[in-house]
Amino acid sequence: MKKALKTFAIALTTGVFTFSTVLASEPIGKKDESKIVSKRTFEVGMYRVINSMKVNVLVEKQEGKALDITLKNDRNEVIHSEVIGKKVSKFSKKFDLVGLSDGKYRFEISNGKDVITKEVNLETHAPTPAEYRSMQVK
Repeated sequence: MKKALKTFAIALTTGVFTFSTVLASEPIGKKDESKIVSKRTFEVGMYRVINSMKVNVLVEKQEGKALDITLKNDRNEVIHSEVIGKKVSKFSKKFDLVGLSDGKYRFEISNGKDVITKEVNLETHAPTPAEYRSMQVK
């Protein structure tokens, strides 16, 4: 009786693990094709260089596909365009925005299929007058 109980417990445990593995590997119900997310072949990072009007754009991509980097204004006019070659896997460039007028700009990085957009807002702040005091010590 004790041996039969032990064999039954092992069989039950094995069955539970097999059943849970099957449930975890098979989707329940119908597959929804619209929810399948394609993996991007590139990633983009962007940050402002402190105390300057420069923006550093960093791109990491898989070799084999070229990327286009385009800087556009709010009227969708191209300010600058550049191509990252197929053999390059990491790219970094500082873009100097000093000569641009105030407004919204965007960097569009595309491989022809996927597009990543990063926005930049340029504003000139008028200097505020400060009150100066003088003090004389005798």
